[in-house]
Amino acid sequence: MYLRPRLASEDAFTLVEVLLATALVAVIAAMVFGSLHLSTVAMDGARRSAAREQLLRSTLRIMSEEISTAVTTSIGPMMGVNATRDGQPADTLAFNTLGQFRGGESVQESEMVRIVYTREDDRLLRFIRRNIYGVTDESLDRFELANLVKGFNIRYFDAQANAWLDEWDGRTRTSTPRAILIELILTQDNVQDLSEEMRTYRQWVMIGVKS
Repeated sequence: MYLRPRLASEDAFTLVEVLLATALVAVIAAMVFGSLHLSTVAMDGARRSAAREQLLRSTLRIMSEEISTAVTTSIGPMMGVNATRDGQPADTLAFNTLGQFRGGESVQESEMVRIVYTREDDRLLRFIRRNIYGVTDESLDRFELANLVKGFNIRYFDAQANAWLDEWDGRTRTSTPRAILIELILTQDNVQDLSEEMRTYRQWVMIGVKS
């Protein structure tokens, strides 16, 4: 029997086969790298969320320590102002305390300072005045406690009236509130619909009791 010799082209891949193989490899590579990218983005997001959570807890702990040592004085009484900005709470709290605070220059344990918490835009700010008798800003320190803050709300428990109040005027009261409730509303970064990503954090603080 006569056998026809095989042509060299019959042992090679055709152009269609090469194109199909290349397309298949490209699809598999895209799936693999896409999965890796999504995993990396998810891990980065989880790390950022964990870091923000830790920073927020630390911020609330610092605020609790400072508020718990608030004292009532005729010079700069505790003032809690209820306000809103862009439809969200933007309260302000000002009070005096004796040296138990974080940041700023070192002070003596018996030296009184005045602390103010307030929200400006999306930042929670803390101002510390080391000389409460001063009239200039030379002894005023400014710190950013947190960002992406959508709302900052404070409520005050009046033990005499047995009721929660939205404001506190220390000029007409002889004592500080028995307790304070801090509410922080934060948004997540890199999101399109902020209304779905807002989270509220709450912290109870007893006045006169260190947390």
